[in-house]
Formats: sequence, structure tokens, C-alpha cells
Amino acid sequence: MTSTRFAVFALTETGTKLARRIGKLAAGDVTVFVPEKYLLPDETNEKCFGRGQFGTTFTDVFDHFDCLVCVMATGIVVRSVSKVLQDKLTDPAVLVVDEQAHHVISLLSGHMGGANQWTAKVADQLGSDPVITTATDTEGVQALDVLARIYHGWYAEFKTTTKRINGRLAAHEPVELYIEPNLVIPSVSLKGFRRLKQVADRNEKVPLVVISDRTHFDKQADCIQLIPKINVLGVGCRKDVTVGMMQAAFSQFCEERQLAWQSVDRIASIDVKAHETAVHYLGKIVGKQPQFYSARELSKTAIHYPQSAFVKKTVGVGNVAESSSELASGNRVIGDRFSADEITFALSRLTIKES
Repeated sequence: MTSTRFAVFALTETGTKLARRIGKLAAGDVTVFVPEKYLLPDETNEKCFGRGQFGTTFTDVFDHFDCLVCVMATGIVVRSVSKVLQDKLTDPAVLVVDEQAHHVISLLSGHMGGANQWTAKVADQLGSDPVITTATDTEGVQALDVLARIYHGWYAEFKTTTKRINGRLAAHEPVELYIEPNLVIPSVSLKGFRRLKQVADRNEKVPLVVISDRTHFDKQADCIQLIPKINVLGVGCRKDVTVGMMQAAFSQFCEERQLAWQSVDRIASIDVKAHETAVHYLGKIVGKQPQFYSARELSKTAIHYPQSAFVKKTVGVGNVAESSSELASGNRVIGDRFSADEITFALSRLTIKES
């Protein structure tokens, strides 16, 4: 996963000292924004803004960072944030810290943006009191949207479902949970959920959350499937395969493997296929540009799988789907290679770590 991008802002000399301290403690790509008169030219991660330009600078960079930490009064930050709010699913985390580091406040995107998590971490590093006000956190239970963030997951009707399920959890009303046994996912607190060993054990009067990348289970009433985006699809194909052929092959692959297509995080292939419209079509489906590798790069992982002399003569490596999938995920391919209409697919899984 990519490194977290932090922005730390300060307005005063005291605040600037604390902002630099926070910047040094943060694990990620950090930029510290300070008034021009406090800028240290030798600090390569520092940027400055002119007198009265904090608000403009903040709104200009808001969408370019994952977490923005503001060492200043909460009211100043609220006025600036109000101009750039878009959606709780996409807005970055915003934290506020007072100049004496007594309190670290989770101001925006506590769950999906990870502000609550970062608030706890920054407060621990500074020896401050964390201020977190979301209901599930104050009640000491896990939240459905937090699980989705940790597992890089998706579920239908996200906002309404999140509100309903988190409301039940915060009220200590029962919510059942089943996790597909073959998933290798972070071990996190599931407090508030009633964990099931199998779906058949459910109480049909209680909402059930199923964490699975598969489609084989019976979706009964009030069943929410949280689909983790953990799969990498390696793709090989002949030259100029059509989008229609690729679409049909992908649908067949998902149906045969009982795979939820939303679980595919990325597409991988060899660089000689970088011009293939059908491969880019799959990238659009999963929402990311495909990753392409040279034959030399793929040769490192191709040795783990059966190789074709014809394919090696044509593109320089003996298999494409398996080798590109493994190279993109860092893990071996799961199951056999799929083949249809001169298109090949191979699936591997990302190792998900809690960020």
C-alpha cells in the first residue's frame, strides 16, 4: 500500500516548533506548512505561506494529502474545512492540536479517513489526550466502515448501511459477523459484533455482515457483504483481443471461481500489452490503471509456473498471467490459470496490513 501523505500546519512560532516535532514523528510522506517568517530553508520538507494565507493554502492542498494536522485553534480549521468538504467517503482526515499539545482532536473523517486512528497515534506520541467523539468509538465498539477501510472493502448502499449498522453497534444491539476462513486479513478488534463460525448459524432476525470475496453463500435477508479488495488479476491475451471478448472472459472467470468482481484491486500484465484496449477496459472496471512489467521483470516470477515455449518466443517470457499477478501482489497465484478465447487470467492476493 502507498505511504500516508501528511500535511502539518502551524500559525505561530510555538505552533511551528510543535508542527516540526509532529512531522518528525509521523510515519509517511510529510510536508510541514509554516508562516514565511518561520521557514527554515534547510528543511526540505517545509513549505511556507504568506501573511493571512493559511486558509488559501489549506484549501489548495486539501485534496493532496491523506491526513492534515493543524496546530491552532479549532475554529480557524472549521472555517477553512467548511469551504472544501465533499464527501465522508473521500475527504481526508483532519486533526487539530493545541499549541501546548494538551489535546489532539479528530475533527473530520474519523472512520473512512482514519482520523480517529491517527488521533490516537499522535496523542500517544505527544503524550496528549485524544479527543474522539464518534459514537462507536465512545461506546468502545468496532464500526462497519472502519472494517471496510482496514480491509480495503466495499459494500452496497454504503452510507445508509453504515448509519444503520453503526447505530446498532453503538446502541449495543446485536450484529452478527462471518469472515471467510480462507481470507488472510489483519487481526483487529471485532467488539460489538457476534462472530459466527458459519453462515448457517445466523439468527435471521439480526443483521449479518459477511466479509468475503466470494459469491457462493446464500444471501439471505438483511445480509451485508463486505467485499475486501484484495485480489490481483494477471492477464495474458493475444494481440488485438476485443473488449467484448475480454468482458465475456472476465464474467466467465468470476462465475466459475465464484469471485466477486469488486474484490479485484488491480490488473497486471506484460508491457507489450500496454496498448491493448481490452486490458485497459479491465483497469476501468476495477478503477485503476493496469500495471505493466517487462519480460525481464516477469522472468523472476515466471519460473514458479508452467511455461510455454511459444509464449516465450512471442513476448520474451514463458507465461504472463501468473508471473504478472505474482509480481504485482508479492504472493503466489491461487488456483489454476483460467483460459478462454486466447485470454488467460491468474489470481493472487495482496497481503493487507492495517495502515
